[in-house]
Amino acid sequence: MIRRLLRDFILAIVMVCAAFVLVHTLLGESLDNSPVNAVSEWSRDRAVADRVSQLDGTVTATLRVMDFEPEALVEWQRENPESVLRRLWSMDPANQKNASVIALYILHQNRNVDPLTAWREAVSFVHYSHKYDVPLTLAVAVGNTESHFDPKARSSYGAAGVMQVVWRVHSHLLMAHAGLKTEGDLYHPEKGVSAGVLLLSRYMKACGNTKRALGRYCGGGVERYWAKVNRGMKQVVSYGLNPEI
Repeated sequence: MIRRLLRDFILAIVMVCAAFVLVHTLLGESLDNSPVNAVSEWSRDRAVADRVSQLDGTVTATLRVMDFEPEALVEWQRENPESVLRRLWSMDPANQKNASVIALYILHQNRNVDPLTAWREAVSFVHYSHKYDVPLTLAVAVGNTESHFDPKARSSYGAAGVMQVVWRVHSHLLMAHAGLKTEGDLYHPEKGVSAGVLLLSRYMKACGNTKRALGRYCGGGVERYWAKVNRGMKQVVSYGLNPEI
């Protein structure tokens, strides 16, 4: 009796498994296109469309100039919720415009930077310039002077990232106040910007003068460096950046 029940139970399991395989084989594509999946896709598309509609017109227009759809930017941010890029949606229209100008400026200065990286850097420049009270034009000009916005740049001295920060010199400050954990973080497009803008802020407060602060930042002759940065500030303003924001 027990053997018969056990045999019937095992046979039933085998039959259910076989039926499942058969249904999946014959109807798999139909199930993938089921009403439930269609509703899920519609909900996702609606959420993306809502996020796109929250962007200022200058952002969407600039994205399309780059041949980069706004939906792609939204999707990437949704998949990377901790990215500083999320702050774009909380910026007022003037700051969203500034981020757009900077992103386009970055691509024009370095064709090897992809549009997504340009936007991540641009939003980081806007956000961290406000956070650390550094003129936005100055921060962007230093990034261009140091690396042409290349997040993977490294000098023979060991300066790394967009802002060419030297980890062995500034690691304690960066770990304590910028949240960086290793030298590798300097190659991160957003964290690299954060590190450099933080250093600019500290030097400006210590020196009380932008030119002297830049001398400490570059660690060398300030006259040529100041001329390059000053030229970069005027250039990015000519692109449409509002220097008063």
